[in-house]
This record gives sequence, structure tokens and C-alpha cells, in this order.
Amino acid sequence: MHLSADTDNQSNEPRVWAIGGGKGGVGKSVICTALAMSLARQGERCVVIDADLGGANLHTFLGMPNPRHTLSDLFRKKVDGLEDILLPTPYENLSLVSGTRAMLDMANLSYQQKMKMIRQIFALPADHIFLDLGAGSSYNVLDFFIAANDGLLVIMPTPTSIENAYHFLRAVYFRKLRKVMKRLGVDELVNSSLNEKVRGGIRTPQDLMADLKQRDPGVGNAIALEMEQFSPCLIVNQAQRNENSELADEIAMACRDFFGIEVKVSGVVRADERVLISLNSRRPVLDMFPNSPFAEDVQRIVRKMTPDTEAEHERRSTAAQL
Repeated sequence: MHLSADTDNQSNEPRVWAIGGGKGGVGKSVICTALAMSLARQGERCVVIDADLGGANLHTFLGMPNPRHTLSDLFRKKVDGLEDILLPTPYENLSLVSGTRAMLDMANLSYQQKMKMIRQIFALPADHIFLDLGAGSSYNVLDFFIAANDGLLVIMPTPTSIENAYHFLRAVYFRKLRKVMKRLGVDELVNSSLNEKVRGGIRTPQDLMADLKQRDPGVGNAIALEMEQFSPCLIVNQAQRNENSELADEIAMACRDFFGIEVKVSGVVRADERVLISLNSRRPVLDMFPNSPFAEDVQRIVRKMTPDTEAEHERRSTAAQL
């Protein structure tokens, strides 16, 4: 298994990234693979998990044959845990958990199965774990997105992709709200407030939070505090014009006004014909075209999202030269 010899962080939980989006074909798998490879090249132990149950193909992006061991083995109880199906890839510090050959019922995991998998994800021996989620807003997708340390929403600068992104964020927001309600035991209060929406008094999640605080300041503030911690990241993929770079800021502003949440803009990835060439060649873009505009943009995103890792990588490089 291609893992780093550096064991300084082995006692810590990995940082889990979930890459999702409301629409298929926006480049989630390409972005997921590229982010993981960028960090792996810095000596970080990375794992990519193909959680697109029913459409798993990350092994193809990595130039690997059909894996012998997949998530199906875990849910059929042929193995004890995720670590037993952790596969080496052709790239140092990068491993794969494949979701290919998924059973039909894997698309609708039980709550217990999902929670077991999430616990095992955070127990894997890695520094960073990337979940490549399926398209849409199924409960599986939403729950994995919520459970991650970083939820990354990948969109394209097209009306349909943007519309689906809003639908996805709305679904994630209310799924998380339901989980917070259940944990705090305040379902009745929130349901009562949500009923106001039917009568036209509540139009946005912002209105809902204000209503909850008025009904019960203690509970309302507790819910608002937890919901404020939900801060997904946004990546605009296949940008072709300069104005596309402003799109992410516009979406973030709209989410702040409507949901009352801070959507962090992680970056914009320019359209690059080399991406299709690499896909047809079954080689990751960062491996085949390491100096391409796509690779430059992805590495810029990684530097922005992991400044401490970048600083540590520079420290190691300097020490190695001395």
C-alpha cells in the first residue's frame, strides 16, 4: 500500500472531504481525484472513497483495473471493515476504496449501515479522505456530505447546474436541521415553526431561525449556533470566461441572504481540453499534464484550503535541501 513514511499524524483523525453536487457530469470525480493527488504529492496519506453507489468509476480515473475488493464486500460482511478493502493505487501516498459492483440495495443504506461506514471512514489510517458522492440529493449523499469535515459543492457555470446546486444546498440544510432537532429533542417546536411557512409567515431559513429565537430564545440560539457551523465550500468547474470567476461570489452571497450560512469560495477551475485527453488515456490530469491550467487551479485550491499542510510541505522541502 502506498502510504507515507511520515507517521506524525497517525494518532489524529483524518480530515474528511465530501465532494458533491446537485447535478451529474459537473466533474466531481475529476476534481476529487485531483485534490487527493495534489495532497498525496506533498507527502500526505490520502484515500479516495468511491461513494457514488451505483455509478462508481474512480478506479478508471486512476488507471486501475476493476478492483477485486469493493464496498460490496463490506456490506455483504465478507470483510470486517473499510481498511480490509483499502487498495493501493499506482500513485504514492494514494489509496482507493472502490464502490464498483455495488448491490442494488446499497443505494439505500440503512441508518445503521451508514453510521457504521462513517465511523470507519474516520478511523482509516490517513491524513485526508475524499468521498466522491453520487449526483442528486438522496439521504445517502446528504448524510455523507454533512458528516464530512469539509463539504465541497462542484458546479459548472450553466443555469441547470446552478439551479441544482441551490436545490442541493437547500436539501442539505434541512437534512442537517432535522438532525440538530433530533439531537436537541425539539422536533415539536421546529415543526410548529415550519408550519408557519404554509401560512406564508416564513419564507426562508433566515425567517425560520428568527421565528425559533422568538418562540424560545434558548432553543433558537442553540439551533442557530449549530446551523452556523455548516459552511460548505464551492468550486466552479470548467469556467470559460472571466465573469465565471464572479459566479461563485454571487452564489455565496445568495446563500448568505437566503440560508444565513457562509458558503466559502474555494476557487475556480478553468476549462481545459487536457482533462478529456487524460480521461481517455485513463490517467489523472495531474499525472499526465502536471503544468496544465487545470492542475494549476486545483493546486491553488489545495493551497487555499490547507495552508498548514502547504507550510509543512515547504518546511520539509527546505530541510531536505540542507
